[in-house]
Amino acid sequence: MANNLDRMLEIASSRSGFRHVPGMEKLSPKELLSHGYYQGFPCVYGHTIRDAGQHWCYECVRKIQSNNCAFDLNYAHAAYKTRLLMVWRQISVGHFEDCWEAPSLTKARIRFPSYRSMGDKQITDNISAHKVIYQCTWGDVGKMFVTRLCKNKACLNPLHLVSSWNRTFPPESIHPFDYEFNPEKLMYVKKLEMRGQSAQIFEQQYKNTIQHPLVNKNTPDYDGDKATCYGPYVEECT
Repeated sequence: MANNLDRMLEIASSRSGFRHVPGMEKLSPKELLSHGYYQGFPCVYGHTIRDAGQHWCYECVRKIQSNNCAFDLNYAHAAYKTRLLMVWRQISVGHFEDCWEAPSLTKARIRFPSYRSMGDKQITDNISAHKVIYQCTWGDVGKMFVTRLCKNKACLNPLHLVSSWNRTFPPESIHPFDYEFNPEKLMYVKKLEMRGQSAQIFEQQYKNTIQHPLVNKNTPDYDGDKATCYGPYVEECT
């Protein structure tokens, strides 16, 4: 069992670049860099540990590989809140299995915070609308591609969007899902921030649904340009 897990970790690292590091949050900047990570600009969820090469968020990748698609605007990092509200108000949100179209955003590039925001003179970057939606519902994938499985260029349904970290089948729904401001939730967030307990927001909303990245054995490898799904890397272990 232990040998098989070691082999899976080795394959995951070579194929996707993900390195699981126990006690990651306690490591110094130098120790992080030795594993290929660094402390960067916060993602939508407030995580700061990123991959040194592709700049994806470590905790977001764990969330994505747990097949967790979720979003609550009220609990988003302050740098993203207002911009996300403006984007979501242009999307026709419908049933989870349908395409959610936003013609006004089809070819739009949105000024949005990114991994470049730390150390760059400009705090925002030009990002496609579908990647903005993916980053706030699935997670921050840095420089990596996001593509549509439905092939509808106007669709912004997060369940139709994938990156190379996604599982073969998306969940049936997005949970939690709240794309409007809620005064009670905003007050709750403010209280936690004043107490220095803002990290609890993420833990209470998502932690119980996040697994080790290798628990899900049907994780595919998506080609960002061709939207092609290849066989899971764990087949090599069998």
